Parts: sequence; structure tokens; C-alpha cells
Amino acid sequence: MDLACPTVCLFAWEFHDAPDRAWNNEPRNDWRYALQRLAGAIACSRESAQAVRNLMGENYPVAAIPAPVWAHFGELMPPGGWAQGSSPRIFDFSGHVIDSDTLGLSANGLVQHLPRPPRTPTKAGSPPQPPSASRQTLNLFGGWLRALVRSRLRLSRRKRAGAHPPSNPAGKQPVDNCRIELSGVVFCSMFSPSDGRKNWDDIVTAFCWAFRDRPDATLILKMTHHDLEFYRIPLLTLLSRLSPFKCRVLTLHGFLDDEKYRDLIRICDFYVNASTGEGLCLPLMEFLSAGKPALAPRHTAMLDYLDEDVGQIVHTSEEPACWSHDPTGQLGTRRHRLNWESLMLGYRACHEMARTNPDGYQRRSLAAWQRMRDFSDTSVVARQLQVFFTSVTETSGRETQ
Repeated sequence: MDLACPTVCLFAWEFHDAPDRAWNNEPRNDWRYALQRLAGAIACSRESAQAVRNLMGENYPVAAIPAPVWAHFGELMPPGGWAQGSSPRIFDFSGHVIDSDTLGLSANGLVQHLPRPPRTPTKAGSPPQPPSASRQTLNLFGGWLRALVRSRLRLSRRKRAGAHPPSNPAGKQPVDNCRIELSGVVFCSMFSPSDGRKNWDDIVTAFCWAFRDRPDATLILKMTHHDLEFYRIPLLTLLSRLSPFKCRVLTLHGFLDDEKYRDLIRICDFYVNASTGEGLCLPLMEFLSAGKPALAPRHTAMLDYLDEDVGQIVHTSEEPACWSHDPTGQLGTRRHRLNWESLMLGYRACHEMARTNPDGYQRRSLAAWQRMRDFSDTSVVARQLQVFFTSVTETSGRETQ
């Protein structure tokens, strides 16, 4: 804020308003303090830009300009748009892999079996006693064993087809060049499991409930957290509680270089977002730029580029919230509460369209590609930047004179 040259703040923000009070003895927590000392601001969404105007007045120099994403991913779409890929697709990955098909999931495995004291024999005519602890444990073990056998049979079929699943299916140890075969309708979501906005458990539960009887649906979770153990056990617990289900949840933990990320986009059919708010959501923009339709809510930054022409809309409603960095926890703003049933039904609608309406899927693919080209091509963003910076420098020049 002390530079002699005109200085502009660039930010992504996921709330409809901005902080107008200070805390922790830091005046810059009140955005008005900083903004009035800057030449202007660039927000990544129209809603965030309006939040600045609401603080500073309609004449404050602020522009809504997205990241120039399309140029990096638009070339991935084939001529005419994508057709949903029903044939097997292969994705090679090095890192930690958690594959629900190979886990032998069973809710019984979550039960802690403690030995019980022996019961005294009952007299003739007494009501039957419950089974012994050893018999209960044996029954529970049998259920887990049956689930494990079913998963191994699926694993054996994929091996015969040429795919090489991870040797460590629970993901604790990394694998090199794991050859993963995918078929049916493939959904993908990328997020940090530490980000409470993302509702990642709802993404998983809605998927498993929507396709509990459909083996032709796969959900890929690309985790961006540095620590596998932060979420591995909660994820395995969640999947165990949801079992049995026939769909597949595939979790990837590890670095993707640019080309490998592009490969991931190619093999997927839909991108999934279920967040309470977004400052921009680069992965969603990148998948749309490549012509991949979305399953996502329409709020915050996503209002600028998402509608029913390019994706299946998930319903939300507003609820009280606090700014994520406010230590007081004061409910002074709003966020968008997910409608879980809408997400679950949205999964099914996407699956149905991909399976039975290939022309409809292709239309959405083409519309997504075109929408993002018009919204975030480099030339489009460059023109907006030029107009904004020209205005800022001219205003600063007049003030200096």
C-alpha cells in the first residue's frame, strides 16, 4: 500500500460481501482500509466486484476478470465435441490409489468386537439367549469375507482385461505406473479435503447412493492435500458405511504434471462441484474449457459461466455463515447450503444423458467449450485488463497532477 506506482489488488473471494470491520489489531482486516489506499482492484467474479462497490461506492475502480484458462485446455476437445466414452479407458498413475472395487468394504469391519463373559446355562422353557460373542464375531467376519470375495472377483476380471490395479488397494503405500482401467460414465472432482467449503463427503455419499446398483459409474476423487493420512481413514470409514454398492470410487493422491492432468480430463465425462462458495474454481473452468460438462451449483463465481446449457445444476439455499478467516465466528454473511437430494438426482440425470442421449451430451460439450472461449480466452482477458489498467493509470496521472 506504500508503493509510489499505481497498485492494484487481485483476489478471489467466495462471499457476496466483504469484511467491513477490523480484528486482531490489524486494520487491513477491514477491506475499506486497504482498498482506499490502492489504485483499484481486480476480482475474479462479478459478485466479488460488486462486494467491493458495496463497500467503496459504485465509482471505485474495480473490474471482474477471470483467469485466462481456455487457451490451455480448449484444444483437448475433438472436432464436433466429446462423445461419452463407453469403451474402456486407461489412465496411468503414480502415487497413492484407493480403489473401492478392491477394498472388500463392509460396515462390519467398523465394529469393535469385545469378548463377553460366559452366560450361565438357562433352564428349560426359558427364552432363547442371544448368540455368544464368538458367534457374533464369526457372523460379522463371514459378512466381511463375502464382501472381500466379491471385490476380488471384480479385481480378477479387470486383471484379465489387461488393467493393473494397485497392489496396495487401501492406498497406504504409493504405487508406480499403476494402470487403471475405466469404463461406463466417469465423474471427477478435485479438491483439498481440508477445505470445508467443498462438501466432499456429500459428493461421495450422493454418488454411492445414486449408483449403488450400477457398476457402470465411476467417481474419481483427485485429492490436492499434502498429507494422505489427513483423510485416508475418514474416507475408508465413509466408504465402509456406504457399502455394499456396485459403483466405483477411485481416489488419487499424488502430483499430476500438465500432460497427466490433461489425460485425466480426457478420460472423464463430467466434472462435479458441490461447494458452498467459489472464488473462481479453476478445475471446473478447466474441464469446461476442454468441453466436459459439469454437475455443479450455480452461485458465487460460478454464476459468471455456469448454466443449464453447459451442466446439470445442483440446487442450493442460503444460510448464515462467517467469513472463513474471522476468528470471532460471527454469522455476518451467507453461504450456499447444498441440497443433497438434488446432487444425487443430478448424478443420475448426467448418467442417463450420457447413456441414452449422446446428442444431448455432445451439445453440452460444445456449449461448454464455446462458453469458456467467450469467457476466458487469453485475448478476451487481455482486452479487459487493457481497459482496466488504462483507466487506472489515467486516473492516477490526473491525481498526481
